[in-house]
Amino acid sequence: MDLMRSVKRSFWRGLAALVPTLLTLVVLILGLSFVYRYLGQPVNTAIMYVVHWVSGIPLGEYDAAGVPTAGSVLAWYSQYWMWWLGPVGSIIGLAVGAYFLGTFIGNRLLRFVESWLVHVPLLRRIYPGAKQVSEFFFSERRGEFRRVVAVEYPRRGLWSIGFITGRSFRALSEKTEQELITVFVPTSPTPVTGYCVSVPRREVIDLPITVDEAFQYVISGGMIMPPAERIESLSVDFSVSAEEARAAIKGPVGDETPTPPTPGDSAEVPPDEPKSL
Repeated sequence: MDLMRSVKRSFWRGLAALVPTLLTLVVLILGLSFVYRYLGQPVNTAIMYVVHWVSGIPLGEYDAAGVPTAGSVLAWYSQYWMWWLGPVGSIIGLAVGAYFLGTFIGNRLLRFVESWLVHVPLLRRIYPGAKQVSEFFFSERRGEFRRVVAVEYPRRGLWSIGFITGRSFRALSEKTEQELITVFVPTSPTPVTGYCVSVPRREVIDLPITVDEAFQYVISGGMIMPPAERIESLSVDFSVSAEEARAAIKGPVGDETPTPPTPGDSAEVPPDEPKSL
């Protein structure tokens, strides 16, 4: 029995150490596949058409055995392993395009394209939401929506992790006569869903953790605690019985505070003095 327990314990420890590496590899492979399929292949096709148009070399095609036509652009691509040009070129193009859109001229051009997109019937319902998500994750502003806070939700005495996304409604702030802010409270283990609550600013507690650490805490259901917030020497027993809870509320059973005696009711009688013989 002890041997089986030791084997099981070693297995689960090894699996816990192996799963993060496997998940990282899977995400990396899926990301590279996405880049190659949706960005690299169109770029490769464009490059082959440009070479064909400039040099006059035929594009070529694959035969039944999967061999490209000899003397074609396709054969040249396969011979020199040039398929990596598409993914690399697409990544470089995205980086250059992002840098250009960050400049003054690129920003003006982007605003012009956005003004056109909001007038297209289908795109005007998709683009604004996609832009808000993009600004939430990639904006350079380190404003309030980057702050991790704790709020008393869903009732007093229960604290939940949340993210400040901005100010609340003006009408609500004026009606309550206090400054309200909007806090997004994510749910575990899927933080993409949650609740938006309006909380007075003075009732919000800022937490000294990053957004990534807060997401890890929520996804793990509170098991992954930020290193700076861990209590290493925690010696508190969290299992409380019903009797202990009742005693904590009403006081110990049978341990009543004695009331002081009233004068004349229960005066202590001194012992009799010994008589002299």
